Amino acid sequence: MKNMKVIVVLACSIFLMKPVLADEKDLQQLIDDVPEGGVLELEAKTYTGNIVISKPMTIKGKEGTKIQGDKTSNVIEIRGDGITLDTLAVAGSGMSRSSQEEYSGVRVLSKDTVLKNLTITDSFHGVYLNKSENTSISNVNVVGHGVEELGNQGNGIHIMRSSNNFIDNCYLEKTRDGIYVEYSNNNEIENNTMTDTRYGLHYMYSNYNTFTGNNFVKNVGGAAIMHSDHIHLEDNKFSFNQGSRSFGLLVQTSRDVLIVNNEFHLNQRGLYLEQSSHNRIEGNDFFHNQIGIELWTSSTSHTFIENHFNKNRVHALTVGGESNNDWFENGVGNYWNTPILDLDQDGVGDEPLTYSSSLSELIEENELAYLFLASPAITIYEKTNDLLTNQKVMALDKYPLLSEKRQVNKIIVGIVVVLIGIGVFIYRRRAFR
Repeated sequence: MKNMKVIVVLACSIFLMKPVLADEKDLQQLIDDVPEGGVLELEAKTYTGNIVISKPMTIKGKEGTKIQGDKTSNVIEIRGDGITLDTLAVAGSGMSRSSQEEYSGVRVLSKDTVLKNLTITDSFHGVYLNKSENTSISNVNVVGHGVEELGNQGNGIHIMRSSNNFIDNCYLEKTRDGIYVEYSNNNEIENNTMTDTRYGLHYMYSNYNTFTGNNFVKNVGGAAIMHSDHIHLEDNKFSFNQGSRSFGLLVQTSRDVLIVNNEFHLNQRGLYLEQSSHNRIEGNDFFHNQIGIELWTSSTSHTFIENHFNKNRVHALTVGGESNNDWFENGVGNYWNTPILDLDQDGVGDEPLTYSSSLSELIEENELAYLFLASPAITIYEKTNDLLTNQKVMALDKYPLLSEKRQVNKIIVGIVVVLIGIGVFIYRRRAFR
């Protein structure tokens, strides 16, 4: 009788026991169960981190798939090569700066990683690459806690001692720096947007990197290139980077930097050069900045050609004395948006253009002058010194260029003159018949 009761209890227990389904396992167990090179497809729900991935595999989510960390460590830690994360929301890394490492939403410690279609929030760093190579980061959005919390949060994408990585079409907002790069070479960063950060891009001790088509808007500083050589910046937009000492692009202690076809609009300072040499600034548009280019005399042997200067409070400012830089090359100068005499109609001014200003000494003596650049008092100060011939030469362009608009106007005027001449000729012939 007693044995019968035991059998009945066991039978009931087996009957009531639910089968263990794959989607009811914890996420780490699901990952461990996937064979090398396999694919783990997640449901549109929230999974609990923190997880470690150590073998080649793909984790693919759906709209609504989220991995939530416990705010003590990295939410996702990638330790194996050849791992792909696709279509995931990630949140909840540790935020402590006193731990042995700074935590992140996704930390990569390997090579050949693919991160795409991710949204990362509520994390110290968004993505952290540490001694990794050949990582592809595409369409990743990282949102931080805002400028009020800059000291308590990390960067959108942090690249440390990692090379040959590719970052494109990412949106980085309200982090300390949008993208931070240190001791990392041969990276390509294209078509990303960085906004509401300290520096959209902060770049140190890294060489042979390329930045193309990025948008640095409304940051304390757009991009800062420091202690780095052989950098290529092309077709980027630096705009609305405003503050007491803000800039669109800072180049400091760097050489062989190519800055070509970029737009600098509505910044406090468009381009700021300090302690740098042998850089080339070509074909850029400086429009409506307080200072178009600020060039300290510690920066030498730069070449400026085919740049457009239009409606800046000051087009170019050399601070600290005379500077050894070239504002023309092989008969080609810059567009200064000022009346230029061109009698031979070759598109180049007949006389050298000397651009002068009296602000350099004022700024050198007192940095508070930056606070008043937008004030009418600065305009009065410049006009007064112009009348008193107290201004100093900021740039000497021996071959100033006529803008395309002025070239078109010149052609129209020429056509009108020819038509008038033909009309006068016809009138005189008829009058003398």
